[in-house]
Amino acid sequence: MSKGSTGTQGAEERLIATGYWPAMAAQALDEGKYSRAVEICRGNMDLHDESPLSASIIYARAMYHAGQTDSCRNLFYGILARDADNLVALKYLGDLCYAQNDEVAAMAHYRRILEIDPQCRGLQTAVNRPERPATKTRTVTLKSRRESKKIEAVLTPPREVPIYSETVGDLYLSQGYPRLAIHVYEKLSGDSNNPRLADKINKARLVLTEKEK
Repeated sequence: MSKGSTGTQGAEERLIATGYWPAMAAQALDEGKYSRAVEICRGNMDLHDESPLSASIIYARAMYHAGQTDSCRNLFYGILARDADNLVALKYLGDLCYAQNDEVAAMAHYRRILEIDPQCRGLQTAVNRPERPATKTRTVTLKSRRESKKIEAVLTPPREVPIYSETVGDLYLSQGYPRLAIHVYEKLSGDSNNPRLADKINKARLVLTEKEK
């Protein structure tokens, strides 16, 4: 542990010792005690209308990890009302939208993050999302002299890609959309012959081939 980290930890411990509730909530959040962090914040933020923005972020994150998604969504939007460029709120709101299969809204939040910080690596994190219902199929019957043959065609709804970046392509690939990932990578590649993009295109094509077997 570096001296800087030790100093920061010591400062936090001193704040906790004085009963500074945001530091207590932050410690509970770091330890994975999400319900405890929510309890600390709820019991104090109701009493302090002018709570620090950092405390609101801790509260919203704790609610998110505790599974209180509806409540934390409102908190994150409240954070954006106070700080429109808050990367933490934008990232969590993007993840919330993505988990609910609202990919257009999710990408809009992620796009805003990249506009604020083009070098941001926060979009590389995994996102939990519920499994979708089985894809609807339609049956096409082709009649011949000998027999009737049924062909099931998977209906894939069209998707809009609101932003083209390697991060978005990586996100599509990691979430099981290799065709969209290829589309993004090829759009970025153009005539540049970027070897990194070429490798990603090949990887996505391999994934697509495996999925279509």
